[in-house]
Amino acid sequence: MTDPFAVSVEVAELADAGIEEFRRGAPRAAHDLFERAARAAEPHPELAGQHLQILVNLATAAAHLGDHPAAIATLRRTLDAPGADPALRPAILLNLSQSLLDTGAYDEAEAVLAECHALATAALPHPGAPGPDAATGPAAPATAATAPLAGPGDQDIPAGDPLAAAAGSPPWPGPAATAAGPYGIPGTGPAAPDPADPPSDAAELLMACLVALSTVAIQREDWPRAEQLTAEALEVVTRIRPDLVGRPLMNVAALALATGRYEPAEDFAEAALAACEAGREPAGAASVRLMLAQLYTATGRAEQAEPLLHAALAHTGPAGLTVETAVGWEQLGLLAALRGELDEAQTLYDRARTLLRQAGATPTEAALAVRRAEVAHLAGRPAEAEELLTHAADTFAALGLGLRRAQTHLAHAALLEQGGDPGQLARALDLAVPAALAIDAVRYGLAAGRQRDRWRRNVAEPALQLVFRLAARAGEALLVAHLIEVQCATTPILRENAVPRPDGPGPLGSYLDEPPPHAHAFAVAPPPRLLLTPDRDGDGDGEVALADRIALAEQRYGLPVRDTRTVPSW
Repeated sequence: MTDPFAVSVEVAELADAGIEEFRRGAPRAAHDLFERAARAAEPHPELAGQHLQILVNLATAAAHLGDHPAAIATLRRTLDAPGADPALRPAILLNLSQSLLDTGAYDEAEAVLAECHALATAALPHPGAPGPDAATGPAAPATAATAPLAGPGDQDIPAGDPLAAAAGSPPWPGPAATAAGPYGIPGTGPAAPDPADPPSDAAELLMACLVALSTVAIQREDWPRAEQLTAEALEVVTRIRPDLVGRPLMNVAALALATGRYEPAEDFAEAALAACEAGREPAGAASVRLMLAQLYTATGRAEQAEPLLHAALAHTGPAGLTVETAVGWEQLGLLAALRGELDEAQTLYDRARTLLRQAGATPTEAALAVRRAEVAHLAGRPAEAEELLTHAADTFAALGLGLRRAQTHLAHAALLEQGGDPGQLARALDLAVPAALAIDAVRYGLAAGRQRDRWRRNVAEPALQLVFRLAARAGEALLVAHLIEVQCATTPILRENAVPRPDGPGPLGSYLDEPPPHAHAFAVAPPPRLLLTPDRDGDGDGEVALADRIALAEQRYGLPVRDTRTVPSW
């Protein structure tokens, strides 16, 4: 009979060797060693605890290599295993949320993080907020017998850091970063923290969880919730672990970029890069460089974007950061397309697609499909472009990402316009008008007036310009007139209970070049519907401007476009 003690020693040696391989940037070798250790420990019930810890390491290495389906299956197995150490559960939940987020399982990722948040809050000395005496140093280094491995991308971070792999991939590039035109093609969203090491205390666990929750809100385009969670995460991390402030700063920059606030996005991305470099976090620094490259491309500074992309890829490739490497190739492909080098763009997009498909990164692959469609269209392959755009829009719809679906429809309409076929103008309008109305209405969910103005100028106006141009080319004079009336004659309505309370975390106004929190951050509803003819008998039979298009926008994208109230046009 095999001596369990001897097996335990062998398993520990294999796991320790795997950790060393992981930390020196060889995730595939680490994965193989963890797999051998897990197989050796599994037949021995006496080693159940050790076996579970190694499974967490195995899942971490799989996620690092981009095999998120395998990571999810392994982590679920560890959560459901009998006799699992409750102390490991929060770290496992955080790792699980990362892979769920990358595969587009947003509801499940948020539910997992809610449980993790509840565990962290319950463990605080004074529930509700981290205490002022929260520990500030990292936990003891991990070993195979005491704690799981650090998360993907963070072999350079001491074990025990709960924010070791926050914000792994950058936000979608915003409304100007497309080869087809400035119509808000979506890209990728910031990844959640991936801390596989047990935090040194409940306060650090809560800190990691808040950053992850803010990431989920950003990816789901829930801007009011993202604003609140991002502010809270930044405050908590700054107080507890200021050396890791680069991670929440990435989400501050991502939120600003995603909502059209380019100047503060650049400021905070640069601050995040400086913080990551000061904290010796090359994985975080590479993620910020990808984000800055997207920002530079979105604002017409492609020549500044390319060096950042090569610098980021110099880390992400050797480190095995699959999704981040794919994002870098995708952005290099976009720059090639902007230069008219379509074959080079296609090659880079194909390389990125291969990695994303292996990773199961559904949202990012759908965004890449829009880029591939642009190249296919420019190369004279309209049928292929049509297929790719339909696939992307359907994927975003299935993921519940209405705004990204609307942006994809705008890109589709722009390509149809570029095709020059008069017979396609009606179809382009059918795609563009509801999409532009939905995108324009997003600004009413933003808290501060200046935020709404920037969304209007940087995101909504390019979309509406496309609609007006298409309508004019199609000779739709009545549609043009109604669009003008709707834009000029309607104003937002103050929501009930809109005046914010003076207590509790405020919006990120003071961080993002906005007025101070609560200065005039009043929530507003979408504008009322514009009546073109009187509702004489009160039964709602008055004609409403763009009624069919508004209804279609709300049905397609699941976004409120107009309030139920009406205002007369006379």
